[in-house]
Amino acid sequence: MKRRNKILIGLVIFIGISIYVITQHVLPYAILQPQRVNSENHLDSNNIPYEVVNIKSFDGINLKGYRVPSLTDSTRASIILVHGIGGCKEHFTSLAISLAELGFESWIFDNRAHGKSEGKFSTYGYLEKKDISIIIDEIKKVRHDTKVGIWGNSLGGAIALQTMEYDKRLEFGVIESTFTDLRQIVYDYQARYCFGIGLKWICDLTLDKASELTDFNPNKVKPLESVKRIKQPVLIAHGNADKNISFEYGEALFSNLASNEKEFVVVQGGGHYGLFETGGKKYAEKLFGFLLKMSE
Repeated sequence: MKRRNKILIGLVIFIGISIYVITQHVLPYAILQPQRVNSENHLDSNNIPYEVVNIKSFDGINLKGYRVPSLTDSTRASIILVHGIGGCKEHFTSLAISLAELGFESWIFDNRAHGKSEGKFSTYGYLEKKDISIIIDEIKKVRHDTKVGIWGNSLGGAIALQTMEYDKRLEFGVIESTFTDLRQIVYDYQARYCFGIGLKWICDLTLDKASELTDFNPNKVKPLESVKRIKQPVLIAHGNADKNISFEYGEALFSNLASNEKEFVVVQGGGHYGLFETGGKKYAEKLFGFLLKMSE
């Protein structure tokens, strides 16, 4: 009996230490420090003119980006393109070409802690919205009277919504496949990686530690609350077969969006990636048609 008790006590201690190490020293960094990637620059391979832009954000972080001018005689609007977690600005270069052909100027940046931008941690919009605001400052220096919009995909969509609430100079937005609440989406991903077994308390401990490391408040990263204060026109798109971010989150964001000018585009059979490929010509017409309308 004594041997069994010792084994149980040892097991409990081992589990406790393991939980402490995982929630305090492993998972917070996994959330805050996505792997930096590079990808093909379709601007180079298609001989599209562009300008390399370096902007220093509010806290001294250097943000690396491209300005892709309109390929038409005039510029309809300037659009900031915001990539997802673990992505980079090059992921949006094909879209920038399509926008340039329609008369839009694109500003594409690596998010902080992504690509070639500086920054140690990603904060899921908490600080990134201030980065976007600095980018808007730069756009306004170049184009005083041109409308400025934003297009965000996945995490980029969450950042875009938080920025639209924070900086009303953004006049319209396109949001693809994003989440409603940081704590909820972290829990969703944890449950998915653990074969459907959700451990919310583990997620909460992890995010609380992440908050200490970065001095940001994960409770404030709630796009679902942001949309309640967004009056600008917004198009929200989501695939109804998205296994990463629930289609229901897209519906909730749209339902709570305060704007009187809003659209919800459902991509039948669409997953988390490749909505343009799945949605085809009809999807492109919807999104580009919205932008053309907003730039009138």
